[in-house]
Amino acid sequence: MTAFARAEKSTDTVQVVVEIRSLNSKNLDLILRMPPTYYIFEDQIKKMIKQYLHRGRIETMISIHENIESLDRFEANLDRATEYISVLKEIIDHFQLQHTIGLRDIMKAGNIIKPLEKENDLEAVEPLVMACLQNALDNICVMRATEGKMLCADINQRLDDIVDSLNNISTLANEQMNYYYQKLQERIATLTHNMVEIDPVRIAQEAAILADRSDISEEITRLNSHIEQFKTFMTENQPVGRKLNFLLQEIGRELNTIGSKSGSTEISRIIVNLKSDQEKIREQIQNIE
Repeated sequence: MTAFARAEKSTDTVQVVVEIRSLNSKNLDLILRMPPTYYIFEDQIKKMIKQYLHRGRIETMISIHENIESLDRFEANLDRATEYISVLKEIIDHFQLQHTIGLRDIMKAGNIIKPLEKENDLEAVEPLVMACLQNALDNICVMRATEGKMLCADINQRLDDIVDSLNNISTLANEQMNYYYQKLQERIATLTHNMVEIDPVRIAQEAAILADRSDISEEITRLNSHIEQFKTFMTENQPVGRKLNFLLQEIGRELNTIGSKSGSTEISRIIVNLKSDQEKIREQIQNIE
């Protein structure tokens, strides 16, 4: 289910921005991007995301800025200074120079004195990050819920259309006996050139056998049951995407069976349209948790 949310929180020393982008995916795929220093929070962040989101590609971007000041304190890089003095002495001794190493000579090496930086305050950053993440997750859930209501309304309409079509199929299926009777009469007349008269009772028996073989009442009953279950699942306040996907596969199997068993051209035409609706529903439920 596609959605986007952004949240921001700040104090006098820390600013946190969280952006969450949700994309369609059959499984839960978490992508987290944040400054390396703060990856110590990774497990805690992913755990919170999983409490709210259960399906989709979830891309989370977290930016953290701390106002770290030097506080006008400095430190000496004694290792660098010691190495630099050693090299200077080696040059003086090698060329037998009359030179005394002074502070000015040492400072020419650069980076001998540097500001003393304050370390990242992880304890101060953590609660701000989690609070900001909480706000972003609340916002994205509201957005996904709004989209879910729209999808639910669209799917319910398509399911109602399928039920109406099944009623039409039931009516047509009840006329199968007459359909096969007429077809048998036409076939016999064509083969015998109307020179042989067949007992109407015998034709009726054969038509009844064919109608029984193509009986689709059980498939229609199961289809109606699947559709009722589908609608019930969509009202549940929990992840149901995988359940809906399974039921839709079962609906597809029943439609295929009806199409293969029925000898009616009109029923076959309706089944083609129903499979088109089924495919559109299948595309929609890929967005549902």
